[in-house]
Amino acid sequence: MSQEEMILERILSAGFSGIRKSELKKEFANSDVNIENILENFSSTGRIFIEKKGSSYNCWSAVGYMEHLRNSDPKFRLLLKGINILEEKLESRIVALEQSTRPSNYDQEKQGVSDLPFYDSPNYIDNFKSEFDGILGRSRDSLGWMELADVRNELGNKHNLSAIKFYELVKQLTNTYHDDYELSTGGSEGIMVRGLLHGYVRGI
Repeated sequence: MSQEEMILERILSAGFSGIRKSELKKEFANSDVNIENILENFSSTGRIFIEKKGSSYNCWSAVGYMEHLRNSDPKFRLLLKGINILEEKLESRIVALEQSTRPSNYDQEKQGVSDLPFYDSPNYIDNFKSEFDGILGRSRDSLGWMELADVRNELGNKHNLSAIKFYELVKQLTNTYHDDYELSTGGSEGIMVRGLLHGYVRGI
């Protein structure tokens, strides 16, 4: 495990309590990496949150920071509840819209599976996983992270996938194979998880 991965894992393990930046510097004082630069990079991509707490700066993972706010800020709890309700309503409307615009002969068309895109085949999620994993394997990030937007651009162009369909498949994939993937906040687009946009993914 690289020093960057160890620093990120240390922040993740701190949970909703977070960890002081000064503590991180002490723990990794003997490493040959610039912790300030690493933390700034993680923060700029939304993988961690840094906030002044008293006279010190604390670092949280995205999930840890959300739990910190949930425990300490009543207004945030209400806002998060409202976001979750809106997210559920939006997903329901998307499903209803797709069903209402589906061709009347859709079931007959599915019989010719070989002529349809891979996501309409019987083993569509496994086929999607195979191509998805192939793209993740080419990630240039030292920690293995990749923006979902980049994955969508490649698969979308290849299979004529809309953004809605792509992210539906990503949700199914990460829910079905939840032990194979890790999602992180940040990015220009992605999927909503507990009220936060998660636009980065890596294989575990």
